[in-house]
Amino acid sequence: MATRQGYFDLLDWLEGHKPIEPHEFFARMRATYGIAHLFYADVIPLAKSVRLHRLHHTLPHSHERALVELGNGVLLAALRVMLSSVRPLEHGALRERMPVLKPLFSLATLLDLPVQGISYPLVSPAGRAAVLSISVPVPQADLPIYLRHYGRDIHTLSALFHAALVDSEQLVDDVFEDAPSLTPREREVLHWSAAGKSYWEIATILGISERTVRFFMGNARRKLDVVSNTQAVAEAVWRGLIPQA
Repeated sequence: MATRQGYFDLLDWLEGHKPIEPHEFFARMRATYGIAHLFYADVIPLAKSVRLHRLHHTLPHSHERALVELGNGVLLAALRVMLSSVRPLEHGALRERMPVLKPLFSLATLLDLPVQGISYPLVSPAGRAAVLSISVPVPQADLPIYLRHYGRDIHTLSALFHAALVDSEQLVDDVFEDAPSLTPREREVLHWSAAGKSYWEIATILGISERTVRFFMGNARRKLDVVSNTQAVAEAVWRGLIPQA
């Protein structure tokens, strides 16, 4: 398990690697702290929903698809309570407070995913909210001991990781002042296309029709002056309009 040196190695890595690669950070966190999975979301809260700004996680594609099939209602309920929390939120408390999330925890058990873990709300720019969640393969009774040893360090590293992504986003905005003006929906569609999602999958994730997804993708291609979705994704990533998948 982690040593104090492992914490400082991660600090040095966060300081020395620009831009930050989320999947490499996740791999280092898993190796250092024995974390099973990490989930990071940066969103724009809306009255009855959220608009995804950035999403990274360590779940395999098959598990991701199974979670999506639960429906937006369950996933949105979990995300909203994690984002609205002021303190770190243990998942056991989340399960007790929100019976509506029972299908989510049941599916996690079925997929052999640890349900023990904690979510850290992260300070974000105005109009945004972010959270980083971890699941750890320890018995529920041992989770307080795990968090006493590593919780503070994980929280600090999560906050610095989030800050690095926000900082790099600002730098990209400064470099590409003349970048095409993509709407948030166009960026979302490009982001999920970059992740390998089909039009149907993107429509399901965003809660819109497949026809609407095609409309947004067509607008993005036109604004980026390209002829294919693959070119649109590549151009958007190069310009820093969407995170690299």
